[in-house]
Amino acid sequence: MKRHSIFQIRGLFSRARKTVAIAFMAVVAMPAIAQESTGTFSLIPKVGLSLANISNYELYYLKETAFYTEGVAKGKYNSRFMGGVEAEYQAFPTTSLSLGVFYSRQGCRISDLEFVGMAKVREELDDIRQSLDYINVPFTVNQYLTDGLAIKAGVQLGFLLNSELSYESTTFTKKEGDIWEMSKKEDIAADDKSLRNSLDVSIPIGLSYEYLNVVIDARYHLGLTRLYKDSSFPKEKNQLIKLSVGYKFNL
Repeated sequence: MKRHSIFQIRGLFSRARKTVAIAFMAVVAMPAIAQESTGTFSLIPKVGLSLANISNYELYYLKETAFYTEGVAKGKYNSRFMGGVEAEYQAFPTTSLSLGVFYSRQGCRISDLEFVGMAKVREELDDIRQSLDYINVPFTVNQYLTDGLAIKAGVQLGFLLNSELSYESTTFTKKEGDIWEMSKKEDIAADDKSLRNSLDVSIPIGLSYEYLNVVIDARYHLGLTRLYKDSSFPKEKNQLIKLSVGYKFNL
């Protein structure tokens, strides 16, 4: 059987390394997109998800009426719809400015709850949500690291459209033994917009990547504004992660 000498093997490895290095340099040198020229305006319609929560959100409830046992439920992240349009101006070769208008559903969800009453009555609450709907206006400065890849930061103003606590209530009545019979089922929605601040301010920080005019964008929003007007109420603030995809139209 033919054997390769150590010098032949080293030569093969050397040629392989050169081939890989040349291929890598060719990929790096190949631009993903052509960077927009200075002075270019673009419009980017976007749709996506708002992964939203409310910091310090706590819902207190009476778990057992007979023994006055109290429980507390905390807010959790939930995914909601967001969509709108963003205008971008290429101010410098690697820096652009963006201004957008988006409809965003936010708030938080709460785990299902159960109440046990004194008169052999049990109530279950399902699909509990604290919903906050906003028109958000973000302004960001975008710094392109390479063609297509940008980091961004800025400020966002959110204008509250509505706020409500909603859930599905199902009431059960205990019959003989351990048999429970459903007696009532209804959808409940409590409007609490009057208690909320109408303006929300946050700092968006994120990344975007553009390829063939398709733009993928991810942002984390640091909430600055307390959601309640009354300072004696809990210090709730919006927690928000936005994931979107859009298409860039150059004007």
